[in-house]
Amino acid sequence: MHYNYYFELCSLVFLVLIAVAYYTRKKFPIPIFRIFGVCIGVVIVNVSCNIAASVMLETPGISIGAHEFINEFYYFTQIFLSYLLFGYVFYGIGKSFKYSPIYLLTAGPSLVTTFIIFSNSGHHLFFNLVENANGTFNVVHESAFYLIYVVSGLNILSTLIYSIYFRKKLTRKAVVVLFSVVLLVSAGMIIQFWLPQYLLAGLTYTLSMIIAIITVNDPDEKVDRISMAFNNDAFVEYINNQRYEWQRKYYVIFEIESFGMFNKMFGHLEANQLLFTVRKIVEDINKRAFIFKTKSARFVILLRNEEDQIQMVKAIKKKFSEPIMVNDNYVNVSIHLFYFVNENVFVNSDTYNEFIARTLAILNFKDNNYINLDSGFLGRINRDRKIKDILEGCLKTKSGLYMVYQPIYDVKKKTFNHFEALIRLANTELGYVGPAEFIPVAESAGLANEIDNFVFEETCAFLSRNPNVEILEINISCAEFFNNPSSRFIKVIEKYKVDPRRICLEITETVAVRYPEKTQEFMSDLGKYGVQFAMDDFGSGYSNVARFITLPFSIAKLDKSLLQESERIQIFLDSAISLFKNLNIPIVIEGVENKKQLDLSISKGIDYIQGYYFSKPLGEDLLKDFLKKN
Repeated sequence: MHYNYYFELCSLVFLVLIAVAYYTRKKFPIPIFRIFGVCIGVVIVNVSCNIAASVMLETPGISIGAHEFINEFYYFTQIFLSYLLFGYVFYGIGKSFKYSPIYLLTAGPSLVTTFIIFSNSGHHLFFNLVENANGTFNVVHESAFYLIYVVSGLNILSTLIYSIYFRKKLTRKAVVVLFSVVLLVSAGMIIQFWLPQYLLAGLTYTLSMIIAIITVNDPDEKVDRISMAFNNDAFVEYINNQRYEWQRKYYVIFEIESFGMFNKMFGHLEANQLLFTVRKIVEDINKRAFIFKTKSARFVILLRNEEDQIQMVKAIKKKFSEPIMVNDNYVNVSIHLFYFVNENVFVNSDTYNEFIARTLAILNFKDNNYINLDSGFLGRINRDRKIKDILEGCLKTKSGLYMVYQPIYDVKKKTFNHFEALIRLANTELGYVGPAEFIPVAESAGLANEIDNFVFEETCAFLSRNPNVEILEINISCAEFFNNPSSRFIKVIEKYKVDPRRICLEITETVAVRYPEKTQEFMSDLGKYGVQFAMDDFGSGYSNVARFITLPFSIAKLDKSLLQESERIQIFLDSAISLFKNLNIPIVIEGVENKKQLDLSISKGIDYIQGYYFSKPLGEDLLKDFLKKN
């Protein structure tokens, strides 16, 4: 029989081009991409063997052993390809051959048929070679040959069943591609069966490869276009797949500090180039590392072993300890970094991303920053996750979060007409959760603005109900500075018909120093409307007096640490009080808890005194009772 193998030759050319394009790019490190890479290689071998077998049959003088070897290998790749197709779906739905016995449903028949194929020279139950008078050969298919159709059909049918049954675990695009591939391969097998002289198997597999590589298996789809690292979708998919591979994973996580400010100061192009440069730096350290950019300026690095991990940590710290070149300019880039080893601790990508976000929020970034994923640390992360879920529920239902108000004593008037509003969280499962715990969780989870909106709405309603409250101090998150809140705040003030001069927004000293331009813009917009501002915790952070003077603060709130009896601290306290007196800025001292601290504060000439000596923060009803008694 003369075989028409021209379709196979064209297919082979396309396959080689596909293989070069695919293998020269860094592949996404999950099983289905590895299986797809194997598929390309096996298809090339399959088509090459098919062409070689056809040419050899028409070429006289070739030994029967060579013919048998090439044909056996070709028939084996036919079985193997149908099995790989099933494996592709099997991994795609989140299962693993390594730990699931279900694969025996297809592996058993495939292995038996493979054994029959490679032992054919001893029994010739699969095929036989008949020599012609001119020294060429014909292939005669024996009774066992049709096993190749039965087993391949079983593998393809299993693929189809799994694709339908587990379609919710596959993307819609993946389901469409799999059905297309199954139809193509099935059509090729049927045509090949009825018209054996036309070699079409390679053509159908090549078309399948092309469909897959331009859809679900396109490596470029998983790449962040700015940094050229793998993107967050790739990270989510990787994490959701890796839990089925029980082995140690070595990670290095780092985030560029104040990237948002860098973006605003230097522009998008410069910021994008910075991300590209950072990715290139990491890649140059270890070209085998897989690099993900999961957030705007957060990189996750996956390494092969502990030695590579330690080397990466040391190299990154050294590289970012000095200026780096970005667009022909040297810039100083600060990063927050930690690293850990994971042995299938995390259930899915959501818990993983929460873990990374919370760890970046709670570390001080001064030590070695190796994270031991023990029960204590993970317990803290799990509690934070619960707090996040509770906060989201509270913000939706407007329950669980509530406001309390701490009286502030006016020394001159000897009365309480000045208060600070404080938010609290209570939950049936966790009980009382303090703001020092849930506010950082809210900020790292992106809930800070919603909490600020809740606080501002509640406090304005409180002011409208209590006209005798002269000034109410309100804490806000620094996240507000980047979301143009002025118009939103003004709408709430007007909604409750509150005199804006009764509102005093507290801004911490640290935030004022860290975001000076945005702080200035924020205060200017609301200051023109009449809202007052207090610098909170003065003396606890940078103690940047120049920054205080340049910003329109109406009140200075001194941190309770200045009440210590240390001579140096008292000198600083006297200097601060003198400065604010000269600037005609009223002073509040926080944390006064006993008579000695009260007398000290009064003797220093402080205007307002706040602390447990007078009262803890109270709910609105208890506050009214307190004011009646005082």
